[in-house]
Amino acid sequence: MIKLVKNELIKIFKRKSIYFMFFLSIIAIVIYNNMNLDQQILVYKEKAENIGYISDETIEREKTKGEIEQYIYSLQYNEYAKLYNTTFKENSWQRYALNNDSRGWAYENFYDNDITKYLTNIKDYEYNENTKVTKELYETSKNKYNEYVNALKSNDWKSFVNLKIKNLEELKNTQNLTPDDIKEINFEIDWYYLRLNHNINFGNEIINEYLTNYREKYYLIIYEEANMDKTSQSRIRELNENKSKLELLKYVIENDINYDISNEKNFIANNKIDARISFIRTFDHFNLILIIIAIYISSTIITDELTKKTIKNILTKPHKRYTIIISKVIACIVTIIISMIFISIIQFFAGGFKFGFDSYANGYLGYDFNNNKVFNMSLLNYLILSGITKIPEYIIISLFCIFIGIFNKNIAMSMILTLMSCLFANTALAQWSKVDTLSKVARFFITNNWDFSTYLFGNISGINGINLWHSILIYLIYFAILLKLITSKFKKLET
Repeated sequence: MIKLVKNELIKIFKRKSIYFMFFLSIIAIVIYNNMNLDQQILVYKEKAENIGYISDETIEREKTKGEIEQYIYSLQYNEYAKLYNTTFKENSWQRYALNNDSRGWAYENFYDNDITKYLTNIKDYEYNENTKVTKELYETSKNKYNEYVNALKSNDWKSFVNLKIKNLEELKNTQNLTPDDIKEINFEIDWYYLRLNHNINFGNEIINEYLTNYREKYYLIIYEEANMDKTSQSRIRELNENKSKLELLKYVIENDINYDISNEKNFIANNKIDARISFIRTFDHFNLILIIIAIYISSTIITDELTKKTIKNILTKPHKRYTIIISKVIACIVTIIISMIFISIIQFFAGGFKFGFDSYANGYLGYDFNNNKVFNMSLLNYLILSGITKIPEYIIISLFCIFIGIFNKNIAMSMILTLMSCLFANTALAQWSKVDTLSKVARFFITNNWDFSTYLFGNISGINGINLWHSILIYLIYFAILLKLITSKFKKLET
């Protein structure tokens, strides 16, 4: 068997076409790294820019028409804009702090936009004849507002944060708060303590973006849990991924990590994809290249001999036909693994030369769903693990391609049919399978079960009815069927 596999590998690597495919792979990898397509998606990134004013004409019109609520809002908004634009410099920590305050947080409630809330109370009392704001509340709001303004003008961001914590603690003593309200207020307090304890001034640095994303992710999870269809596995997977991101964000804040921790998913808006991130995504970025190589090798390994009629020389030798076909399958698998290693090496150097090799030292930061813990592993270990989980997909593709080749004895047809099947499976079929009503059938498709990277670190599939053991069983069934069809057809070949 070993000798047969060796002979098959020698035949594969004697072909100039395999080296031409490797050369094209190098070009594709270099072009991809220089284009850096991951940066082409435009997303929002917070900036401390000027806040526009609402015109006097608009405010007067709202007053004349009796649109009191909108009128009070406009007065409050312009007062806030005046504080923001005329009192503090561009890109000052004060402007970033005010940006945070004006946005408002929490699920269905706003516990953090204090300055806006106090300004609304002040303007409502002063300009609304039918105001429900009492004099006591008015005086309290004025004092609180002035406290914030003084904290901002003192140029001590920590005093501003301490004031936030103080007011949130006072808010907890307010009557008519539900346990969920208390939980969210406690989160806000903890969030400010994260900023305070880790000495994170307001700004647009990476660590601030982690803080913002951590906060947003927390409330997104609350929203998803309140509105989630618990029978939908795709929604459960999405919720789990958001929870893992929440823990990762908390981890980097607590450990004062100031580099982009993005792995398969982005954590930083408008992030500059570095060599480390590109290396992590090697088998996602270049999966199509590996599929094409697998199809090419599998299409030619038997079909080429059939068309040239050199297959007779092999079949007349004292080897069982089952042994011959298995040796060819193994040779295909070995070639695919060599191709994966080759592409990984090229990506390592292409990404390193483009973005710098320094980021490789940071490793892979991920989340283990089995132990509910954040972990850090070397990039090499991660890529090996990721690559191993991808191999089953390429094996099934190779077996399918070999079967088609034996059946129709046409290399071009074998390659086209297999490639079209793969493209259809990874696009239209993949989207249809996410529909819960269709998953009852789709969960039995091999294309929804061959990518075992889905289950890395205890994650789950996004398709109803599919789990790790289901995928293993379905995979083994398809593998056995394809291998049986190939060996049976090969045995019937005439010498």
